[in-house]
Amino acid sequence: MKKNYFTTGEFAKICNVSKQTLFFYDNQGIFSPEFTGENGYRYYSYTQIEAFTVIVMLRDLGVHISEIKAHMNHPSPHALIELMESKKTEIDNKIKALQWSKRYIDNRIKITNEGINAVPGIISIQEFPERYMITSDYLGEDDTVAVTQAIGDHLDRCSELGLYNACPIGSIIPSASVTADGYKYSKFYTVVEGSASLKEIVIASGGPHLVLYDEHGYENIGQNCLKLIDYAKENDLKLGESFFEDVLLDDLSTEGYFNYLVKLSIKICP
Repeated sequence: MKKNYFTTGEFAKICNVSKQTLFFYDNQGIFSPEFTGENGYRYYSYTQIEAFTVIVMLRDLGVHISEIKAHMNHPSPHALIELMESKKTEIDNKIKALQWSKRYIDNRIKITNEGINAVPGIISIQEFPERYMITSDYLGEDDTVAVTQAIGDHLDRCSELGLYNACPIGSIIPSASVTADGYKYSKFYTVVEGSASLKEIVIASGGPHLVLYDEHGYENIGQNCLKLIDYAKENDLKLGESFFEDVLLDDLSTEGYFNYLVKLSIKICP
């Protein structure tokens, strides 16, 4: 008899669980041994392995004990398919969420490393790749309340388009708006993974860009725009129409708004 059946300890080892787990499911009326011997020992069959594996998987997915019990007490092919389909959808959603989290982590590591290696105050020329962006126009004034509201609206727009992006929000400053008295934002943007088929996508051309890092938050944005303009004039460079403002080190990696590391860039035109 024992050659065809497993004791509780043997079955637990095969299924990589503890004996207490098997006792628990038995006490809950969800999964019981195929029979109990006269000596009180519980015996499980190899044919029960598949069912128990599914029960453990469902619990790992967060399915409540009562739901599993309801199914096991009244099993049927259609009920099984319905249960499996619903869990398949949940798994697909979790996979998407995990993939987004991984992209976010990868990108956060990338921009943080760039921030660590940046040399503030020194103008450099960097080669940029072509970038796909979702942009939102901004017509408000340069005050915290209006900018915050506009950024929230931009995030809502990205969400409506089904774009849950791993990149932080950047700002666009028209070079024509930069004066000794200040500057104005014209758009907010988020870089997305290449999806040129989406009509809302704006493509920012790649190529050489002037770049200037600053470790004092947004305090010197206007002055730094003017520095890049002056540098271009001194070196006979033609610049694009817009500055791109990106925060590399924020509250996640530095202390205080005024210690943010901001990257300012503008395309060098042929």
